[in-house]
Amino acid sequence: MEKKPDFKAMSTKAKIGYVWDYYKWHIIGTIAAVSFVISMIHHYVTYRDPLLNVIMLNCNNSYNTDSSGFDEFQAVYGYDPEEYPISLASFYLAEGDNATSASYTDYQALTTMIAAGGEDIFFGTGDTYLAYCKEGALLDLSTILSPDLLSEYEDCFIYSTAGGEVAPYPCAIELTDNSWIRKNNYYDTCYFGIFYSNQNPDACKEFAEFLLTYK
Repeated sequence: MEKKPDFKAMSTKAKIGYVWDYYKWHIIGTIAAVSFVISMIHHYVTYRDPLLNVIMLNCNNSYNTDSSGFDEFQAVYGYDPEEYPISLASFYLAEGDNATSASYTDYQALTTMIAAGGEDIFFGTGDTYLAYCKEGALLDLSTILSPDLLSEYEDCFIYSTAGGEVAPYPCAIELTDNSWIRKNNYYDTCYFGIFYSNQNPDACKEFAEFLLTYK
């Protein structure tokens, strides 16, 4: 049987080496557990519900989740970005012959997010966006836009019948030369709409006014 070393007689360096050799996995496990607990506490203490959950489909900066482009909107309406953050999710879907496995993965993630509800603003291009319009995923914009804005954009509306269930209503707007969109290099041309199941109708209405009147 191997003789147990005299721990008290060891030098400080030897003691450290001995403890590490025999207890390193316990030490590593304890550090990992403490780090996880601290991380979770920090998350729950600092977490703030987003003011708006925004989805951008096929934007120029695909996969960029930096929401700093919305800082100007928050400043105009008096929202502190620390207390009322904007959550931005970006997806890229190549369609037709250009479709890839990455596009399929993004499509699944996008579908899951929309089905779960709680998303607010929807920008995008392509057939997938128009399919959501057709299915009735987007709000009737005539219920939130002012008469002046409805008149100004009437030639740019995308209409939906929610799969033939209701009379046609304007669910999205095609934006071809919007100053805010171009300033932040999100798109050249895109569609804009608000999800029917949005979580913050007031903020959605404010953002729509900001976007459509931006100069």
